Amino acid sequence: MWGAIVSAVAAAVLIVVTWRLLPLTSVLRRRLSPARPRPALLDTTAPADIAPLWDNTPAAVRAVGDDVVAVLAIEGPDNPPSVFDRNRVESATFIPLDALAVALRQFDVRLSGIDVLSVGRRRASRAHHPYAATYTGMIGDHAAMGQRRSWCVLRMNRIQNATAIASRDSVASTLAACAARLAAELSGRKITARMLDAAELADVDLLLGAGIGAEPRPGWGDLRHGAGSVSAYWMTPKDITTENLDRIWVPDSDSTAVAVQLRPTEDGGAEVGVIVRYSTPTPLAAPPVDGLNPLSGRHDLAVRAGLADAPDPQLRVPHRRVGDDEDIHVPLGATGILLGSLPSGHPLLMNLAAASPLESSTVTVAGELALLVQVALRSAAIGYQVMVVSAQPDRWRDATATGLQIITAGASLPTEGPPVMVIYDTPGAAGTLGGPAPAITLRAVRPAGASIADVHLEQESPDTATVRTAGFSTRITIDVNPERNLIKHGPRAA
Repeated sequence: MWGAIVSAVAAAVLIVVTWRLLPLTSVLRRRLSPARPRPALLDTTAPADIAPLWDNTPAAVRAVGDDVVAVLAIEGPDNPPSVFDRNRVESATFIPLDALAVALRQFDVRLSGIDVLSVGRRRASRAHHPYAATYTGMIGDHAAMGQRRSWCVLRMNRIQNATAIASRDSVASTLAACAARLAAELSGRKITARMLDAAELADVDLLLGAGIGAEPRPGWGDLRHGAGSVSAYWMTPKDITTENLDRIWVPDSDSTAVAVQLRPTEDGGAEVGVIVRYSTPTPLAAPPVDGLNPLSGRHDLAVRAGLADAPDPQLRVPHRRVGDDEDIHVPLGATGILLGSLPSGHPLLMNLAAASPLESSTVTVAGELALLVQVALRSAAIGYQVMVVSAQPDRWRDATATGLQIITAGASLPTEGPPVMVIYDTPGAAGTLGGPAPAITLRAVRPAGASIADVHLEQESPDTATVRTAGFSTRITIDVNPERNLIKHGPRAA
């Protein structure tokens, strides 16, 4: 009799008691179960394009059972400046969480959630360019993102919205209308947002799977794959703040992915939770940032939660209510490269690329060759494939690596791989290149000339320059002495 009582109590304890908010029964089951390959980890439902009645522009939706999703690309303005301020990167470019919270309820439609999915990394690997390690030391303990892109995933359950759908054209058009209204609201705040079509959404699937190599094998401490390890974490709800949403991007990784989950509450409010995953060559021994908690045994579910797929993610991490007067900002876009320091002493960064990956940007530089070399090295360090059309290739020799190469006019640019920056280092240089248009085209120009480029950098003295865009202009202090030393030597010995 007593043995039966003890067994019953033990079973109840396993069911009721939790470890990191997971029942101990689930913990033991995942801990003791052998890891099995899951080749379908990144599989998603095929999207379908619809043409809303109010617009002929195709909009992609995904449906699984009663759940439907639509996706917005959130791109922000072109060439935004950012500055280092103490331990934060301050930027005017961000996604306001309050705008998303309001969008959870639109007229008689109630969304089941909105996820902000972001993928990026601070810098490239040493294999891409050895200067990446030097650049890491320059940006220090700041979330200076060389590459980062973000999307909003709107989720709707058709059964919960049956009455609203009955008075509209279809399930898909109901959700598309909600997505279009959110895009208009964000665009009104100067945050460019647009709906994706099916082809674009398929490309986004590949980007959201960044850092996941072949044959992923979920385990207790991480998820192993052919190219390394993935460690996933949830953020302690009380730590979900603007500052901490910035800090989780600080660790260097092959890829960092963040899912900010916004869910409606029964009383008309909203609650938020955060999932973070880091892809690294080897497993992380501990959470790299305060406030993060390991998703032990659930790293595969964390990967699934970071995809723009239906149905709703199986993994729901701890959330907290968003206060009515809270002003939480989700970081948006790349911060680009470090250009110099403002008169106040704050380091200035700028994204030289267009906000939309579908567009190209132009940059002009009026200054010495060392300044062009500096921009090239830093762009390679954050992951660009830099291709230099040069009339003086020997002076570039010590700067070259896999991610920074010298080419000749008429060469073809790569069709796959990292975004491309093309540099013409001689004023007036002409010539066409084959292949797709580069993300950035930089041309050397003569001083004091007119420039209609998206970004213009004009050197005024050996250690000062002015940077100008359509909406921003400032003087900065520069230091190109390392680059002067790099290019003054002759070519390396064979």
